[in-house]
Parts: sequence; structure tokens; C-alpha cells
Amino acid sequence: MTLHLYNTLTRRVQEFSPLAPPTVTMYVCGPTVYDDPHIGHARSAFVFEVLRRYLTFKGYAVTFVRNVTDVDDKIIEKARQELQIQDARLKTQDLKAKCAEVAERYLKSYHEAMDRLGLQRPDLEPKATEHVTPDMTDFISKLLISGVAYEAQGDVYCAVRKCEGYGRLSGRSVDELQSGARVEPGERKQDPLDFALWKAAKPGEPSWKSPWGEGRPGWHIECSTMSTKYLGDTFDLHGGGVDLVFPHHENEIAQAQAAGKPFARGWVHNGLLTVNGEKMSKSLGNYTTVDQVLERYPHPDYLKLLFLKTHYRSPLDYSDEKMNEARKNWQDFRGFFRIHDQIQTEYSPKDMESAGVVPNFMTRFQEAVDEDLNTPQALAVLFDALSLGQKGIER
Repeated sequence: MTLHLYNTLTRRVQEFSPLAPPTVTMYVCGPTVYDDPHIGHARSAFVFEVLRRYLTFKGYAVTFVRNVTDVDDKIIEKARQELQIQDARLKTQDLKAKCAEVAERYLKSYHEAMDRLGLQRPDLEPKATEHVTPDMTDFISKLLISGVAYEAQGDVYCAVRKCEGYGRLSGRSVDELQSGARVEPGERKQDPLDFALWKAAKPGEPSWKSPWGEGRPGWHIECSTMSTKYLGDTFDLHGGGVDLVFPHHENEIAQAQAAGKPFARGWVHNGLLTVNGEKMSKSLGNYTTVDQVLERYPHPDYLKLLFLKTHYRSPLDYSDEKMNEARKNWQDFRGFFRIHDQIQTEYSPKDMESAGVVPNFMTRFQEAVDEDLNTPQALAVLFDALSLGQKGIER
């Protein structure tokens, strides 16, 4: 049996074939650490945990890299709020230290939440701030040399119209994108579609030295730099939430391929977690943290089972009703496993195996997961097995 995955780049489910089997290289966009993680973050982390574990089960040696964005407008704003800064009249060093403190605190919060869910850490977890110089500045220099980037008064931008195939991942043409593009006040773009690779330093904000003056990297260059640094110019899988397809992942492709060879071969995106049909997000104020869920539903498997019951590419609308249903399903499984060894059943494990029942369930289960990680179908197989086992107990 062969694993098939939906590739956002090709828009079809296709056979997974790594570059250098049995090795699999996978990069996933990690958290921007400015607040406690909510269950939308947990869903994304869990999806790629399932993929990683299943690849390992299939015999692959997975190198899993997930970055940490620890320099960002949201982190700077959080630091300003905590320092009660209403303007930029503060020493850069003080704000930079506060930003580092904020990022470290919420990275710890993220780790603790994922640990409580029983999710494994990635093999590598590079931080953006540890790769600004020389990694990101060198990457930007390559783009300037290639002609797809330009400097403008200390800023550096990527010229989208010079990036061959731009829009392929998101399925949008440059002309379509043009209609909704605009230049924000203070930006020095030549074209509204262009995006920042390097941002000139603003008073009071963290900055690093570069050939273009003091400044900090743009968000998109961070992931292109760290993924290729640790996995090479071309790697097997790149993952993240579907909300990252555009502009983040589209821009990653533009940068990476302009600087060298083809980028990620397969793109895997998980669906959003919603509340009443709206994306769960801090900006909308409709989010529930992992800790809040685990306070109400103490066993982490309840939440994980809820995630498994919806296909990873589909949106999942969170509700207490669905959590209670997942809890009941989990309790049914646990109740069966607690008693099945304690009583004599007509369907003993040995009898079921000799009759071909167990291999049949295993085959059906793997066939479901092999078809684009169809965990709802795989769970249906487990429910069938549970039903058969319960009938044996009743007899």
C-alpha cells in the first residue's frame, strides 16, 4: 500500500514519492509567539504530527523542521503594550530585550500546551532571530544579484512580476492580484504587488545590521531561509494552515526558486478551525486556548479524537457538542479495552486473527489513511471493530 497526499501545488491527490527514500524531509510553518496557543494552532500541529508518525510507521526516516517566528509586528506590539509604550521614544535595546522576553515566554507556553497534548517536538526548531545574519541577509543578497529584488531607501522588496510562475500555488494570476493590491503609507514599493524582504529600522524597534542599513527581515524570507538551510534547496513536503497559501507560501516559492533550484515538491495544508463558521483567531476574539479546553475536558485524547473525526483538509467548526461526542467515543473505546481481556468471548483475538478478521481491519484502516490521511474513514473501521468486539462480549 502506498501513501497518497493532496498536493496544493498540483491540486490533486498523488502518490507520495520522496526524493531520497527512505528519508523524508518536511518543513512546517510554526507559531508566531506573541500569545498563548489556541486550539486552531493545536489542530495544525496535530495534523502534521499524524503525518509524521504515519510516515514513520510506513518505514520512512523523517526529518521534521518547524520554525518559530520570534520577530514580528505582533510581537513588537505585544512588547509595547506590556511596557505601556504609546510611541517610539524608547531605547531600541530595551524594546528588543522586551520582544525577546515576550517571544520566549509564549514559546514556552506553546511547548507546554503541545506537551500536554502528547505531541512530539520537531527534530529541529529554528528561531528566526537566530538566522537573521548572515543567513537571511545572504539570501536577500542572492535575490538582489538575480534581479528579482530591489533596494529602496533601506528597504528591500521582491519584484513579483519578475518571479516566474507567481500565483501557481494559490491559483491566482498576477492580473487578479493586481486589482486588490495597494501601497501602504510609508512603503517604497515600485509595484503594489511587491513584498518586503527587508524592512528598514524604525525608531524603538528591534533591528540588525545589514548591507542596506539597520533593519529586520520580512516574514516570508524567514521560512525560505530556514527551510533551505536545514533541508536543502529542494525538499519533500512543506506544510501549514490553508490560510498561509497566500501570500506566505506563494511568496516563499517566489523567493526560493529565484535564489536557486525548485523549492518544496509537495504542499500540504490543513483546514481552518472555526467557531460559528468564522476562523478562530485572536484578532476576532473568538478563540479558545488549549489550556482552557483541557480544563473543561481534561483528557487530551478527547480533543485529538475530535480532530481525527474531520478530514485534515476540511474546516472544523468547534463546539461543546462535538467535544462531548468525541469524549463519548473515546470512553466507548476505553471501556471496551478495559474489559475485553477479563472475560471469555466467542470472538477471542486468536480466533478473530485466524478467521482473517484482524488482518481485514488492519488492511481497511491502512487503506483509509493511505488515501490522503482519511482519518474519519480510518475511525469508521475502528468503530466497526469495536462493534464486532462488543457483540462478542454480549454473547
